[in-house]
Amino acid sequence: MLFAVLFSLAIVGQSAEVPRDCRDDNGADRCAAENRAAVLKTFGLESIEDEATAGVETYRASFIDGYGNEMPTVSFERRPGQDPTVVVYGAEGQKMSSPVAVETWARVRSQSVFADRTLEPLPQPVRTGPDGRPLPPFPPMCLHAWVTTVEMANSTPDGRTVVPTRRITQGTCGGNLGSTFAFMLADEAVKAIPPCGLLDETQQRNTVTILATCLGLKGDRFAAAELRNRVRSGAPRQGLDLLDAGVWRAYLGTNGSPELTWAGETIRTDRGSNNRVAEFVVAQLKAHPSLTFRPVQFEGRTGREAVIQGVVSYQTGVGDEAQWYRAAYRQTWVWDPNLFDWMVSTWVVEPFTPAAP
Repeated sequence: MLFAVLFSLAIVGQSAEVPRDCRDDNGADRCAAENRAAVLKTFGLESIEDEATAGVETYRASFIDGYGNEMPTVSFERRPGQDPTVVVYGAEGQKMSSPVAVETWARVRSQSVFADRTLEPLPQPVRTGPDGRPLPPFPPMCLHAWVTTVEMANSTPDGRTVVPTRRITQGTCGGNLGSTFAFMLADEAVKAIPPCGLLDETQQRNTVTILATCLGLKGDRFAAAELRNRVRSGAPRQGLDLLDAGVWRAYLGTNGSPELTWAGETIRTDRGSNNRVAEFVVAQLKAHPSLTFRPVQFEGRTGREAVIQGVVSYQTGVGDEAQWYRAAYRQTWVWDPNLFDWMVSTWVVEPFTPAAP
């Protein structure tokens, strides 16, 4: 507890010039004009002023996670001559959108009324020491808080007057109105975009991370989302014995006959010996205990076939002698109609090459 208090005071002291609501976990000023301009460029967004001039009615939220990382921007838009739409903007041109139901649009509008208001802090109780003298209040304790920026164009908070632009940036500590509205927009976006709603929310931190994951789904995103839920990560779920071939067989699909090509070596299975691939993977883990698999992209080819592309890596040596090796991998999964589950058909691991840590 003492360490946390001292750490909080140190951060406050180092970033005293940046308002608390504007400061991300790395101390960056998320209210600064140059910072906002950089976010617009990263996500391919028009400024809220330009959207207002173009006659767009817009309610959008940008998110900085608890480690200073930029997350997708959620935007509910009603462009002239078009139906209301929700658009999720990701980095490097990633984007997905969906029509918005009448009820959803009405809810966004109504919830936006107070989104740019600030709440007065409640008075703190006076603490006294053993001698009866007042003590200073405890410093606020909120580590790794998210930062949200809500921007609105051509909204009507009083139901009559059109306001060209409204904007507020707030941290998520203390239940601020802007942050509450921002996460409401993310919640509604997940509901409005069907493949995002398929993703298992228990595997995600919140609806913003669901949208970030959903942006990475390709092709038939329903199939990609179902496989993402099934696989969770590049290996059997945590808590299982990864040196047990039976665990890997279950992960690959007990009813399948997967074929693995590992750096040029091919291991085939058949119905009578479908543990060969699992046993080979276990042997690699024994040889390289640091071996890890990281899926990068999920793509649905059809409703019954999907592909995972990822990276496998391991380390040799320690200290100054440490060296990392990495290789790309590609898994093709097919739907098993007998077990109502996905199973691996082919798995190709490219040759390993030295890599930076």
